[in-house]
Amino acid sequence: MTLTRSHAPTTPCRRTRAAGFSLPELAFSLTIVGILSSIAYPAFSSTLASVRRSDALVALMGVQTQQERYRANHETYGDLAQLGVASVSRSGHYELTLEAASPNGYSVRAAAIGAQRNDSVCRYLRLSVDGLNVVYASGESDATTNAAALNRRCWGQ
Repeated sequence: MTLTRSHAPTTPCRRTRAAGFSLPELAFSLTIVGILSSIAYPAFSSTLASVRRSDALVALMGVQTQQERYRANHETYGDLAQLGVASVSRSGHYELTLEAASPNGYSVRAAAIGAQRNDSVCRYLRLSVDGLNVVYASGESDATTNAAALNRRCWGQ
């Protein structure tokens, strides 16, 4: 009887490369993402501010409609409570203030609140009605003294 030994086949030891990214590849990718996001974020935040600004425009036009409805039945324009209008816009980005109401006209201001305060150029919007004259104003401060071009941009015209 002969004894045979079976030997396991010998194979050279191979290193397998781990799947994934190396540190330089990861650093390069993160650098590219950082550069692209630094370019895209200002454009995105500007668009977001513009979209939120429509909240104020809708609220101010609503006040204008309610004022004319109220004036049709009264000798003077009303305040926000008489009109049944909330002092904060529907989406909560602007605070409304009726600055003046008389038999001839009124002035209502929308002031940005919360995150919308970052919309510095159009932080305040004012709608003034005096007889048949309607004035749309906007500005960084309560004075609403933007130039005509900025004013048109703020009011979406």
